[in-house]
Amino acid sequence: MTKVVMLTGNCDSAAKAVAHELDLDDYRASVLPEDKAAYIKMLKDHGHTVIMVGDGINDTPALSTADVSISMQDSSDLARELADITLVSSNLNELVILRRLAMNLFERIHANYRFIVAFNSSLIGLGALGLMSPNTTSLLHNGCTFAIAASCTRNYL
Repeated sequence: MTKVVMLTGNCDSAAKAVAHELDLDDYRASVLPEDKAAYIKMLKDHGHTVIMVGDGINDTPALSTADVSISMQDSSDLARELADITLVSSNLNELVILRRLAMNLFERIHANYRFIVAFNSSLIGLGALGLMSPNTTSLLHNGCTFAIAASCTRNYL
């Protein structure tokens, strides 16, 4: 289950308007930095994976508590240093691109892994049965490795 929650130090009326405009699942207003971290810790204790997006020094406790932390280009130096990922833009739409890129890369990794295991298992089997020489299996293995490495240079966006 995916849930998007905004934790902000801003007043309730501003937070409510932004949460409504962005169609967020929930929001918390007037939240202190340590309360943001405590909320994230509570979510993690309940088995949730938490991604925190923050831009200021007041977000650093929560960024350090989250499973994945993301800062924006114009974030504070401390937030950028602490974050796992720093976006090269201050546009939140970049989060969508980041998600697409991550999903595509994971699919690429899994597809390459499945292919490599199947291909190398076939080469081992053919070599063990004496149907291919060690030179041929080595050449095919190395050629396959090169081809997969070259295919990984494709742009996924």
